[in-house]
Amino acid sequence: MARPLGESFISAALAILAGVSGCTSHPPGEAAERQHSLEEARSFQTPSAKREAPPLLENPSPDELVRYALLTNPELEQHYWEWRSAIEQIPQDGTQPTNLVFFAGVPITRGSTSFDRTTVTVANDPMADILWPTKPSTAARRALENARAAGLRFQKAKYELRSKVLNAYYDLALASELIRLEEANRGLLQTTASLAEARNRVGAAGQQDLMKAQNEADLAQNDVTHMQAQLVAQRAALNALLNRRSDAPLPSPAALPEARNLAYTDGQILDLASVQNPELKALAHEVNGRREGIRLARLQYLPDFSLSAGSDLAGTAQSLTGMLTVPLLRHEAIQAAIAQAQANLRMTESLRRQTHNDLESRIVLDLVTLRDADRQLELFQKMVLPRATRVVEIGRSAYESGHASLSDLLDSQRTLISLQKLIANLRAEHGKRFVDVESLVSSDLSGRGG
Repeated sequence: MARPLGESFISAALAILAGVSGCTSHPPGEAAERQHSLEEARSFQTPSAKREAPPLLENPSPDELVRYALLTNPELEQHYWEWRSAIEQIPQDGTQPTNLVFFAGVPITRGSTSFDRTTVTVANDPMADILWPTKPSTAARRALENARAAGLRFQKAKYELRSKVLNAYYDLALASELIRLEEANRGLLQTTASLAEARNRVGAAGQQDLMKAQNEADLAQNDVTHMQAQLVAQRAALNALLNRRSDAPLPSPAALPEARNLAYTDGQILDLASVQNPELKALAHEVNGRREGIRLARLQYLPDFSLSAGSDLAGTAQSLTGMLTVPLLRHEAIQAAIAQAQANLRMTESLRRQTHNDLESRIVLDLVTLRDADRQLELFQKMVLPRATRVVEIGRSAYESGHASLSDLLDSQRTLISLQKLIANLRAEHGKRFVDVESLVSSDLSGRGG
């Protein structure tokens, strides 16, 4: 049996209104960005309360520590969820803000209710007009650009986390290396003190030499004990990046990592940074988003509208009503919104230019430090250190034979340990600057891959 005309009319009107007011714009690229976010950090999909940390080897390498941190670091996870939150803003901005509203009216005449004359009306929410279709689609494109910027800042956070972990590892390795050097120095000083004591017994040296040598050995032991105490804080700093307890066991590195050589020229590195730096790329997407913001501000001149459709249940009377909301009295406000959007665009463009300048300056500083560290290491390790070692050997033999003073021997030993510590600091600084440049360029610069 055919449905009454009123019911058919209301069904058709309901479908039209639902289609207009419930439409969501999905800009090209939204699905790819969403899929990319799901693939990028699968480890963060499980709630942290139920997540188990992956096993960490007893003697992890620097790369293994970085991989562990990428799976567990809470700050990185925060950047990931900021990215996901920005993605979920896209369908919100791309959806019409209005709801459907249903009205029903029953006429009452002299206390008598006429249910057969009941009217049903469906309309959009009178508090929210139906927007011109290009408005939500433009807003969705703007939200997509912001989401892409958030995704790139997540990538930036990954490289920065790698840099922090490796820097903390270099600090721990340097402290361990300095302790080993000071322990070796203490051994030399104890040997010197024993030699001074032996010479004192036979009358070849005075009591002053013995006390001076013993003081030097005790001071070296104090330095060793002090640096060992500092290891607790350095382990805690590295464990914090790994999301582990501050007192979680973490062995001291057996040696400083081997120095890596740059596989690119300075010019190539600067070019790579201009193309690959995540912050520059994020700001480029924000610039695009600002441009969409200008378009959206200009679209406010277009009128919005409202629709309503009604019918009595008998199907004898139907109505269809439309209303336009024309912004005749909002010209000044719309112009201000457009000017504000344009100012935001210029602000972001200026920020991107300054970020590019700061990036180049930072890279140049790091490269200058790297090159200078290479030069100093070449000089000290191949020329100065062998001579300083030989001076100590000769001075010890001369002191044993009575042809040199204890002060000369101690001075040469202080020079040797100072030089060894300088070389260790240069190696650590070289490694940290190398990692910093890689973080800014977002690429491995040693040519080894990974």
